[in-house]
Amino acid sequence: MYTVKQVAELSGVSVRTLHHYDAIGLLRPAHVGANGYRYYDEAALLRLQQILFYRELGLELAQIKDLLDDPSFDVTAALRGHRETLAARIDRMLNLIDTIDTTIAGLTGEGDDTMGKKLFKGFSEEKQKDY
Repeated sequence: MYTVKQVAELSGVSVRTLHHYDAIGLLRPAHVGANGYRYYDEAALLRLQQILFYRELGLELAQIKDLLDDPSFDVTAALRGHRETLAARIDRMLNLIDTIDTTIAGLTGEGDDTMGKKLFKGFSEEKQKDY
């Protein structure tokens, strides 16, 4: 079992945030002692990890609660999904970095003269349509 302070130190989440998550029913402690201290078990730590992954991906707390409370929620499947999403983000960022390097090379005379489409290589056509 971990105290709220230990969970805060392990995760980088503040004690205040953990108290808020408890208050809204997003992350309940496994046990509350007679002294009022919250104690978290491994299952709670895994749930907190999921919360942090979904926050990183831009979901709101209410959405995260709905996902995690769904009886069909599968932690392993969720982790695989997080991995795929983050890998796609990495690929996109690497493409943008390559586009920047190509543009710098073209501007400094180190690249070829056919920059044209290369200037926009790293940008997603789907994202541009959204804009």
